[in-house]
Amino acid sequence: MTQFNPPISQREKEELIQIAYSSTDQWQQEAINQAKQELIKRNVTPAQQQILIDKWSKEADEYFKEETTRLEKNKTESYEVWEMAILFIFGPILFLRPFIFNSHSLFTLKSENYFLKFKQRLIILALSFISWFLYMDYTSLQTEKKRLEEIQKIDISDWKKEHGYD
Repeated sequence: MTQFNPPISQREKEELIQIAYSSTDQWQQEAINQAKQELIKRNVTPAQQQILIDKWSKEADEYFKEETTRLEKNKTESYEVWEMAILFIFGPILFLRPFIFNSHSLFTLKSENYFLKFKQRLIILALSFISWFLYMDYTSLQTEKKRLEEIQKIDISDWKKEHGYD
C-alpha cells in the first residue's frame, strides 16, 4: 500500500470526495481507491457525496457564466484618451516591456477577448513607431546638417597656404 503525504486517512471529507471522483490523470488509482475506502470507513454515504459534488458543479457553472459574461463585456471595452496618449508616446517601450505601466501585452489582450483594445493598440503602436522613426530621422538629419554647416564655417586658408594649395 502506497503512503501519500499527507496520508489519505488524515485528509478532510471534501478532499477525500474530490480524490475519489477524480480521474487517473490527477491522482494515482491507488489514491482514488484509498479515498473511497476512507469514505466508507467514515460512513459518508453516496448521497452526501453527491450533494457536495452537485454544490461544486453549481459553483463551477456560476463561475463559467460569470467568466463568459466578463469575456463578452471585454469585446467592446475601449482605451481611455489618456491611455491612448501614453501608448502613443511610449509605444516602442511598452511594446518591448508591456508591464512597465501595468498594461497588457498584445497577446494578453487577445486571450482576454479585448478585441477593440487589441485593434486600438495595434493602430496606436504602429502610429507610435512611425512617429518615433520620423522624429529620430528628422533629428539625425538636423544634427548632420548642423555638423556640415560648422565644417563649412571653418577657415582653412592658413592650412591651404601652409600645405601649398594656394
